[in-house]
Amino acid sequence: MFSQSILRLGLWTSLGVWVGSWGFFAFVVSRIAFQVLPGDVAGDLAGRLLGVLHFGGALAGFVAAGCAFGLGRRGWVIILPLLLALICVFNELWVAPEVALVRPSTLGPASTEATANRFRILHRLSLGLFLAIHVATVALLIRHARLDSRELAD
Repeated sequence: MFSQSILRLGLWTSLGVWVGSWGFFAFVVSRIAFQVLPGDVAGDLAGRLLGVLHFGGALAGFVAAGCAFGLGRRGWVIILPLLLALICVFNELWVAPEVALVRPSTLGPASTEATANRFRILHRLSLGLFLAIHVATVALLIRHARLDSRELAD
């Protein structure tokens, strides 16, 4: 029973921190940063914060999957957080550096229409992955809440 409590604590802490930090970044930090800072400074700040969020998301995904497995859960509640963790790592190690290379503030006067277009595509990809991960983690929260309710009712 004690180990079940520890596993639930780990599961809910990892999911709560993951959803909360990503939501706070998306709905508060990035909006304020781009309102009060010059675009290149806000972009640099967002890029650095995203690095922390991506690696934190990967860690949270592995912890959530491990705790869910330890609780005897199977299926997509194990597979999805593992997949999301890998997407976080992919976004940080491949997409983010590519975005940084073609960011208009990085290239300055050397920026061309082709690099600007590549930046837009990569930025949309990064943003799309971020939003997909965030929505999926909320779905995981809902699913685990339902599973906990059923398990505790039995």
